[in-house]
Amino acid sequence: MIEAAHAQQSFPKAIQLVFERNCVGCHNYAFLDKVDVSGGLALDSYDRVIGRKRPVIVPGNASASELVRRLESSDPQVGMPKGGERLGREIIEAVRSWIDSGAKGDSSAEAATASVSESPPPVSIQPSEVFVPYGGRKAIEAGNSLEKRQATAPVVPLPGVLILDQDPEKGPNRVVEPYTKGLIGKIGPLPAVTALAFSPQGKSLLVGFYGRVVVWDLVESRIVQELNDVAGSVNDLQFSPDGKLLSVVGGKPFSQGEVRLYDPGAQLRLVSSFAAHKETILAQAFSPDSQRIATAGLDKVLEIRDLVTGRKTAEMTDHSDTVQCVAFSPKGDLLATAGMDRTIKISDGMTAKGKMTINPEIKGFLALAFSPDGKYVLTSGESPEVRWWELVTVADDLTEGGWRPTRKMEGHVGTVQAMRFSPDGRLLATASADHSVCLWDGTTGHLLRTLVDCDNLVYAVAFSPDSKLLAAGSWDGFVRIWDVNSGKLRITLAQKPLSRDGPTEWLAVTPDGRLDGSPELRKLVRARGTGSVEKVHHTPGLLAESLQVLPKRDVVN
Repeated sequence: MIEAAHAQQSFPKAIQLVFERNCVGCHNYAFLDKVDVSGGLALDSYDRVIGRKRPVIVPGNASASELVRRLESSDPQVGMPKGGERLGREIIEAVRSWIDSGAKGDSSAEAATASVSESPPPVSIQPSEVFVPYGGRKAIEAGNSLEKRQATAPVVPLPGVLILDQDPEKGPNRVVEPYTKGLIGKIGPLPAVTALAFSPQGKSLLVGFYGRVVVWDLVESRIVQELNDVAGSVNDLQFSPDGKLLSVVGGKPFSQGEVRLYDPGAQLRLVSSFAAHKETILAQAFSPDSQRIATAGLDKVLEIRDLVTGRKTAEMTDHSDTVQCVAFSPKGDLLATAGMDRTIKISDGMTAKGKMTINPEIKGFLALAFSPDGKYVLTSGESPEVRWWELVTVADDLTEGGWRPTRKMEGHVGTVQAMRFSPDGRLLATASADHSVCLWDGTTGHLLRTLVDCDNLVYAVAFSPDSKLLAAGSWDGFVRIWDVNSGKLRITLAQKPLSRDGPTEWLAVTPDGRLDGSPELRKLVRARGTGSVEKVHHTPGLLAESLQVLPKRDVVN
C-alpha cells in the first residue's frame, strides 16, 4: 500500500472500490507480515496481488482463481469475507469479468487516486449468527499456567481474512474452557473494535471501529452519540492531557491519513480536521502540555503538528517500514517510535531530530510506551515479550550478541497489539492476539495476572481515569470491562449498525446472565446453554449498575 501511489499499474477503479470496501481492512500491506491478521495477502496494491509467488488470481481464468473460489464459497470456513457479509452476485461477477479479461491494471491517474468517498457498490447483507458469552472466566494469577505446546502457531480467525500462508514454526497456545452459556442471535457480523478511550472524568467510554466512533454513557447505560463522519479505519482515540480535545486518527486505503479533533463538551463537536501523511495514520500521541500531536503511519514517517494551527512543525523519515507506535516522554522532550523495520528510534520531542536507534534484531514492534518516570521505553509486538529499555544505559548494553533490554518479561504467547499504563502508574496492561490481556506491575514489570475472558484477538485496551476499570476491545466486536483489583469481568458490550447509515444498536451482558440493550438487538437474541427457553431478563441501567458509576450527568467529560 505504501508504494501504491507510485506503482505503474493500479486496479481499475471499480475493482479497487470493491477491495477497499470489503477486503483491505485486514488484507493490506501494514498487516502483510502478520499472518494471523492478513493471511499473508495484501489486496491494496495491484503489483502485490499479480506478483505473488502463490497467486490468488489467474489472469484470464476466473474459475481457476483462488480469490473467486473464496468469494463464491458457501462454506463458512472457506468463504470470504470470513465471518462477514457475503458479497452480492453483481460484485462477484464484476471481479470475475475483470479476471477473465486478463486482470489488467490501469495506469491512469483516475484509477490511482480513486477514493472510497464515491458511492460504494451494493452489498448483499446477510446477518450472521453471533454467540455473546456471559463470560466470567477466572483470571490466571502469576505463577499459574494454562498453556500447552501445539504443532503450529495459532491462527486467529478474523472477519474478512483469507488464510493463505501460515507460520510453520511451533508456538504455544493458551487453553481455556469454552463458553457454553450466553446469548445467541443473528446480530452479526459485529464490527471489529480497533480503538478505545475513557473520557477524562470516566463517565463515558468511546469505542472506535471502521468508519464510526460511538460514545457509551456509563451513567445512562446506553450509546448516546455517534461520530459517523470518520473516513475509513479508526486506528486510535486519545484525549489530550488537559482534557480539552479528543483526537481520532486513521484513514482510507489509497488516501492520505486524517486527524479529526473534537471538543469533548456535553456533545462531541468537531473543531478541526486536517490531512496528514501520505497513507493511513496508525498511531498518535499528545505532548504532555497538550500543544503538539505526533502521528505515525503506513508511509514510514513521524510527523509533529501544532494543535492550534494544525501546521506540521517537524518530521522524521528514518524508519524503513511502517511506523506502528509513537509515544512522548513524560517531560515531552523525547519521542519514541517503533515499527515493522524492527527498530526503536528516540527523537527530539520538538524537532524530531534523531538521537538514538535501538536495533535489537527481533520481530516487528506494534506496541510502545514510556514508563511514568521516563527512565524506560517499553516495547512489544510480534515477539510477545515486554522489553524494558533503560535509556541511560541502553548504549552500554550493546554487545557482540546485540542489543539487550534491561528487563524482558514473559506472559503472552501471541503477538502483542497494544500497551497502556494506568493513570496512577501502578499497572501496565497489554493486549494480545493470544486472546488475553495481561496486567503487570508498573514499577517492577512483573506479571500480576492474565485476563482470559476474550475469545478473539484483543486489539485495544484503556484504563479508566481512576485506574479502577480496564476495558479491552477485540476483533469479534466485543468490549469487555474488568475490575482491575480483582480481575473479575464486570460486563460485556456489543455495538452494531444494522444499516450503513442507521444508528448503532447495542447490547450489554453481565456474567450472571442479565441483559440490557436497544430494542432492535434485544428482540434478536435468545439464551443458549441455560437449560431454559424463557426470554432473557431485561435489566435497564445494567451498565451503570455493573460499573458502579455515580449517577451524575456527564456525557463525554
